[in-house]
Amino acid sequence: MISLIATVLNEGTNITDWLDGIFSQSILPDEIIIVDGGSVDGTWELLEAKAKQRGILKIFQHKGNISAGRNFAITKATYENIVVTDAGCTYETEWFKKISEPLLAGKGVFIATGFGPWFKKDDTLFAYLVASATTPAPFEFQRNWLPSSRSVAFKKQIWESVGGYPEWIPLCEDVVFDFKIFKTGIKPEYVREPLVFWRPRPTWSAYFKQLFGYTRSDGHGKLWLRRQVTRYVYYSLNIALVWLSVAVSPWFALVIILGIADYLRRFWKRWGVFAQQLPWYKKSIGFVLLVAVVMYGDIAKMCGWPVGVYERLSGKVTFVP
Repeated sequence: MISLIATVLNEGTNITDWLDGIFSQSILPDEIIIVDGGSVDGTWELLEAKAKQRGILKIFQHKGNISAGRNFAITKATYENIVVTDAGCTYETEWFKKISEPLLAGKGVFIATGFGPWFKKDDTLFAYLVASATTPAPFEFQRNWLPSSRSVAFKKQIWESVGGYPEWIPLCEDVVFDFKIFKTGIKPEYVREPLVFWRPRPTWSAYFKQLFGYTRSDGHGKLWLRRQVTRYVYYSLNIALVWLSVAVSPWFALVIILGIADYLRRFWKRWGVFAQQLPWYKKSIGFVLLVAVVMYGDIAKMCGWPVGVYERLSGKVTFVP
């Protein structure tokens, strides 16, 4: 027996399609717990209508951040086996079967599937570029990764033992949750294929806000210090090399080009996968534009992290180890 839980907030434009994707799974959960965090766009009313049609759908209202909603949902879950996902995703029809089987068979107590970007026919080139800058390609799931709570499963006992999802941090809550589980000695059982998909951010501002928010919470949670510092060092060196190429010798520009090529190898590999269906000229344009998109995202990250550190040090966010 297994419970599927999710939180929603103002998902009125896609809640019906999302639930249709859940109910189209080859195997259904024994119950679905959805917690609404205070929607004002008709999401709750749509959920009420769906709950009357589907007996396994149980809905609740509980204000708070994502962690608070997930924790509340899990307290309402009847069963020991929990699958967590997010509204706004789309799924392979075998997703729920493949994520729940290892848990039910006793092959693991913490399960994670791969994930990927969800493209639509009318997507602009920008969607493919953002996906390449932010989302792993299928080949990257051959090695281990940090589970995303858009697609994880675990025993309720594990969730209880680590104190649940961390409600003190606004974003990156699943990263903190993962690390808390890892500290107990438990490692994930991986389903190494993308089975869950979500939309890349559609605009420059939304993309900036997403990455700013993630590294802001990295600063809240003391996450990835080496990665953050490396990013500042890398761009500082490139600025110095630009000056040297102008003031001393243009050969320093070659060092910049080689460094950028090495830095972007992973992103270009993703581009080769995600852009397969695009015409050749868009592939070529995107290959070049990806440099700007990745760097713009890095600027967002470098702006977000010091804000998060300041908020933690000033007491606006209380770090909980």
